[in-house]
Amino acid sequence: MQDRIQIDGVWYVREQQEPEVEINILRSESRTIESDKYCFDAVRLERSDAPGTYYDGIDVKFTDKRTKPWKEDFWDNDAWMRGVLINDPESLGHLKESVCLQGEAEFKTFLKALKEEGWL
Repeated sequence: MQDRIQIDGVWYVREQQEPEVEINILRSESRTIESDKYCFDAVRLERSDAPGTYYDGIDVKFTDKRTKPWKEDFWDNDAWMRGVLINDPESLGHLKESVCLQGEAEFKTFLKALKEEGWL
């Protein structure tokens, strides 16, 4: 039974008022590479106090398409990403837990391109 109200003999369905919500829309920029096995999507946020400049740090959405359903993860550790770039054994060890050799090569190439663009 719906919540109803009667006014002057006419029945109405009572409507729920939507609360007013303040939102802060963030601007971002992204770069993506995709292959038959993986997708890497990097995002950086624009500074609201200095348009055209970006916060330090990036977030990478990782999608492993080798499984059904696809496995997704989010990586935001810039120090780890820099470690992957310089072939740090610990950083590479963590990467190898998620990807095969193809994925390792793709992610390193992606990180190199992001570094060249000033993202890292």
